Amino acid sequence: MTKKNINVTIEVELLKEAKEQIPNISSFFESCLRNYLNGTFPVSDANKILQQIGQLQADLYLLNQNNDVQQKIKDKENLEKDKAWRFLWNDYNTKLILDDRLMKKAIEVLGMDNDNLEEILDWVLLTDVKVDTNYWEDVLKKYNKHKDEL
Repeated sequence: MTKKNINVTIEVELLKEAKEQIPNISSFFESCLRNYLNGTFPVSDANKILQQIGQLQADLYLLNQNNDVQQKIKDKENLEKDKAWRFLWNDYNTKLILDDRLMKKAIEVLGMDNDNLEEILDWVLLTDVKVDTNYWEDVLKKYNKHKDEL
């Protein structure tokens, strides 16, 4: 098969980058032309794939946005729990008497019943375990671990 020299105009930077990545540019162009003319160059498939990629990128963006929203909701709920717990704990720790108003709010926000919450308050007050009383999750986790060990 005979070959013919042709002139092709390509941006200088593109040609420079192509030479770094493609060892034989002439062979590469020849192969691309052959596949295109034989119908084996899947241009329509490439367009479908690009559309799928675009849709998947949009879906991923929406999922990430949803995850961000869910995380923000969870963070807000945790802040509310921490606040209700701290108010109750700080008051109980100084007075050793339960404030009914604070207890009612803590029961509502923490989803605990009166007896369990009183038990946790007493445990925190009397335990030797280091508990960060600023964070409800830390208190509950350490209390449950202590309870499981009994």
